[in-house]
Amino acid sequence: MATPKSATASTGNAANDQVSANDIERDIERIRADISSLAGSLKKYGAGKTGEYASKASAAGDDLTKMSQDALNTLTRELDNYERALVSGVRRHPLQSLGIAAGVGFLIAALVRR
Repeated sequence: MATPKSATASTGNAANDQVSANDIERDIERIRADISSLAGSLKKYGAGKTGEYASKASAAGDDLTKMSQDALNTLTRELDNYERALVSGVRRHPLQSLGIAAGVGFLIAALVRR
């Protein structure tokens, strides 16, 4: 890092208190190099974090996909069970099922007309 030039007040020499333009340019070049180095370090740090977060997001996406697939499989099994129960009930009591379907249809038609 650049170090500031300190003037000594005890000497009282005006030549010692002055900084040349070359000294200032060298200090500016050191500061530019430090900033460039810092920017490179930040870029490497950001690239590392990006990869880390990308892998975490991918893992979370995979977990979500698996959970969704498991939920879909569970719902499919439950719907299959309900369908089998409904078909079995209709086969055991066909006239009752027909009467229930007609009654539900009549109610829906009455509600839709209003």
